[in-house]
Amino acid sequence: MPVLSASQELGMIYRSNLDSDIKTERSGLKNYKLIEPGDFVIHLRSFQGGFAYSDKRGIASPAYTVFTFKDKTNHDDYFWKEKFQTYNFIQLLKQVTYGIRDGKSISYSDFSTLKLTYTSKKEQVQISKCLKQINSLLSLQQRKLELEKALEKSLFQNLYTDFPNIFPKLAFEKSPWHAIKLQDAFTEISKRSKAGQLLTVSISKGIFPFNESERKNNSSSDKSKYKVVKINDIAYNTMRMWQGAEAVSRYDGIVSPAYTVIRAKKNQNPFFYAFMFKREKYLYLFQTYSQGLTSDTWNLKYPLFKEIKAMIPENLYIQDKIANILNTRLKHTELENTKLETFQALKQFLLQNLFI
Repeated sequence: MPVLSASQELGMIYRSNLDSDIKTERSGLKNYKLIEPGDFVIHLRSFQGGFAYSDKRGIASPAYTVFTFKDKTNHDDYFWKEKFQTYNFIQLLKQVTYGIRDGKSISYSDFSTLKLTYTSKKEQVQISKCLKQINSLLSLQQRKLELEKALEKSLFQNLYTDFPNIFPKLAFEKSPWHAIKLQDAFTEISKRSKAGQLLTVSISKGIFPFNESERKNNSSSDKSKYKVVKINDIAYNTMRMWQGAEAVSRYDGIVSPAYTVIRAKKNQNPFFYAFMFKREKYLYLFQTYSQGLTSDTWNLKYPLFKEIKAMIPENLYIQDKIANILNTRLKHTELENTKLETFQALKQFLLQNLFI
């Protein structure tokens, strides 16, 4: 029979689907436990994610504890599947947890002493239907988000290398691409000021006001050396440019002296470059041009940054087109991610309120 393993998120899954390559002697399988659909499994991580539910028939390690209903006519297994993964149940489970760190164990005899509340079979089925619907929505939305990310990644990687084939009607031959040094497209901005809202740069969120971040403000009270940033300037973290810590600013403000601020010259679209700078090719170049002995000390200051070469279209219209396409895809991805987070929040609300 197929060998099953416990997963915190997916319940019991086929071991062959795991990324890790676990070898088991065939003779050792004779002590493995039989698991039927509708059974529950206590595993070493149950104290974090509850019990694992099985919708499969197979065998599992003797290290697992397997249990099922005494009378299945009075219970809906999907109802208990969800109940055994609620926050309140996991907190209750900690009362009978022993062991240390990740090796915490739960004995069936201790678990069986816990007092749990449940409703009639009819109401259990109704609760299950509700949760199945929201789980179905979550799965669909997750797949939709993955497709959006795949499309965004494809455009992100190919617009800069295969633009004429993707958009042949844009008369590529009239807008050739040519090599420049980044100093041909940008000027460093070194103006200092202690006045203005404090901004920060994030790899994932771009540039935003520091008071909207979750980080503690450890900045100096004397901000006279802070750098001025204007709308459409690019600011990058000098020590993390090789990781993509840069963005176009949508705010006027000031940033730490640890950042480098650059401004696009006439007929250059800063958003075109900001997207381009996050491509693997340029992250590698930024790493190559950075100074420092280790990744903790690598830094890319403007005198080295400006020497890096890039391929760009001569026509500003093409730069605008690429920037607009990628910005639109990014907004689509953010929208689908927001929908997913909404469904996840809805499920958490249901889990907290459907089970008493």
